[in-house]
Amino acid sequence: MATGTSQAAELGVSKGTAAKARTGLKITRYFSRAGVSPYDEIDWELRTASITNEKGKVVFEQTNVEIPKAWSLMATQVVVSKYFRGPLGTPQREHSVRQMIGRVVDTITGWGEKDGYFATDEDARAFAD
Repeated sequence: MATGTSQAAELGVSKGTAAKARTGLKITRYFSRAGVSPYDEIDWELRTASITNEKGKVVFEQTNVEIPKAWSLMATQVVVSKYFRGPLGTPQREHSVRQMIGRVVDTITGWGEKDGYFATDEDARAFAD
């Protein structure tokens, strides 16, 4: 198919209408519902993520981390030790998978909003959810 004005003519719409139709992504919700936090759809529990060396000495430990209940111990240990941000043992340290996912989602969604990737604010929210 041709681009620009000729594409608009082929589609039977004016140049202004065609340009408007192509600005931003429309996001259809499949795995989330408007007005419902995706985090509320998950069962959470507090755990301790602890990693020991071959001699049984603790080399990493973080207590009271909020993790999806369905996650394995291995998933808990990897995510908490590798992907949580902030100095261990300080209030700046992430203590929940919600925080970690929120950090990543907010960053990527923010880039999309800044660069005009979403057709509407609701599309950006659906993408984030």
